Amino acid sequence: MASRSKSMRLFSLLVALLAGFGIVATRMFWLQIVDSSRFTELAANQRQRTMIVPAQRGSILASDGTELAISIDVKTVYADPHQVTDPRRAAEGLAPVLNQDVEGLQEKLSRDSGFVYLARKVDDSVATRVEELQLPGIHLVPESKRIYPAGPLASQVVGFVGAENEGLGGLEYRYDDLLTGRDGKVMMERDPLGRQIPSGESSVQRAISGRDLILTIDRQIQHEAEAALERAAERWGSKGGSIIVMDPSSRDIVAMANSGSFDPNDLDSSDADDRRNRAVADLYEPGSVLKMVTAAAAIDRRVTSSGESMRVADNLKIGSKVFKDSHAHPVVNLSFAEVIQASSNVGTIQVAQRLGDEGLHDYLQRFGFGRQTGIDFPGEAHGILPEPSQWWGTSLGTISIGQGIAATPIQIANAYATLATGGLEAPPNLIKGTIGADGAVTQTPRPTPQRVIEQSTAEQVTDILVGVTESDMGTGQAAQVPGYVVAGKTGTAQKASKGGYSGYMASFAGFAPAENPRLVVSVVLDDPDPILAGQTAAFTFQEVLEFGLRRARSGSEARPTGTDSTSLAAAGR
Repeated sequence: MASRSKSMRLFSLLVALLAGFGIVATRMFWLQIVDSSRFTELAANQRQRTMIVPAQRGSILASDGTELAISIDVKTVYADPHQVTDPRRAAEGLAPVLNQDVEGLQEKLSRDSGFVYLARKVDDSVATRVEELQLPGIHLVPESKRIYPAGPLASQVVGFVGAENEGLGGLEYRYDDLLTGRDGKVMMERDPLGRQIPSGESSVQRAISGRDLILTIDRQIQHEAEAALERAAERWGSKGGSIIVMDPSSRDIVAMANSGSFDPNDLDSSDADDRRNRAVADLYEPGSVLKMVTAAAAIDRRVTSSGESMRVADNLKIGSKVFKDSHAHPVVNLSFAEVIQASSNVGTIQVAQRLGDEGLHDYLQRFGFGRQTGIDFPGEAHGILPEPSQWWGTSLGTISIGQGIAATPIQIANAYATLATGGLEAPPNLIKGTIGADGAVTQTPRPTPQRVIEQSTAEQVTDILVGVTESDMGTGQAAQVPGYVVAGKTGTAQKASKGGYSGYMASFAGFAPAENPRLVVSVVLDDPDPILAGQTAAFTFQEVLEFGLRRARSGSEARPTGTDSTSLAAAGR
């Protein structure tokens, strides 16, 4: 009986051992065969470390190659908390070097994570001090930092980037994909202490740098335009303003200046309003600078000519509204050229009535109003040009003299460039070309210009605008540049506000030399004192134009090389 009981115990033990071996074998089969790929991946993840190698962001250059935005190599401090042996001691050592509090650093160093940033893009001196501490788990990784060598110069055009070097404003934002390039990767195997395993697997995927942008901006003319806005604020108390300088033949923007610039190297010290490119984004009622379009439409439609004699009073009633000239005068005989030169509202409206609503609207559209110009810059406003079906009984009179319509400074500048090129319309341009990582230059393609008025019309209107600056009754005599024939037009318009009008916008737009235009300049000043554009905006226009013409005469980049700067002019003659 005892022998039988012993045999049963041995049999039970054998069954238990066989069951145990079966369970182990089954588990081994499951781990090594069925689920092997998952555990292989887990093991690889514990050994392998992948580091992203950021691509070098492309530079932004002025037309002469001067650097406006570049990227430099700096170091970023990070930690692998799993390797930090004493978070408190490490935090106490790092705090004075990184200028951070001990408790905050200790919290980061105590996290259950394999990677945590401690300080981004530090100076070389800081990186050296971190290395000298020789703290376990504290590492440095190379990163790229965006620097703007010219500081505030053209900052609202160039734009700015965020902490990850992503474009957030201006051309940095518009061409972010092109500037960014493609990041690379470095994969290697490390032991539990973070050391590279010599015989382990490794791979490298090289980063591809972004392309450089070459702008059409002439840095010296840009500087003069920005300085001219500052002088206008000092002389006449203007609250703001914009100045655009353009090569009309190529439509290249030589300068684009706005009041209230900022330093993108110190972005936190600026506000959103200072960072806005008003020349492209802000709307205003242009006033009498728009009479150029009314004149061009009337002459092109042949409802008048520059020499037609007209009887002009100082007021004209249309419906319930009485339109007046800027000063009282008896009924006078004026040629149509003199109507524009003296900036007579009444005479201009009389001719606009011959065009009718549809006719005037047609030419305003031809000159680019009510739509984007197509400039390669983000946030461009369309402007406001109501359809004729929405015009009131007084709209023809109002719009023909530049009220009841809203435009951007770039629309005004481009309209005058259309006149300067003999009646050819094309989009303005800020990008001269790009440079690849291999150094090859790709020029910006230029669209085919579209004719909007006859060349003979453009020539007649140009002659009229020369009289604005040279005739005794011209309102823009302050725009004269010694040695050059200047064509242009003043504009003084009330500023629209909630419930009516408040303040004035003074503007002057024109070009020179009138017989072969090299530069178009458009000036807009917000609420100067005195308000008359002929005494403020025309004076500022003269300063900038004279400087720009001297640059052009000296063979500078006022007419950038490498672009087809004669294409529009040749097509218009």
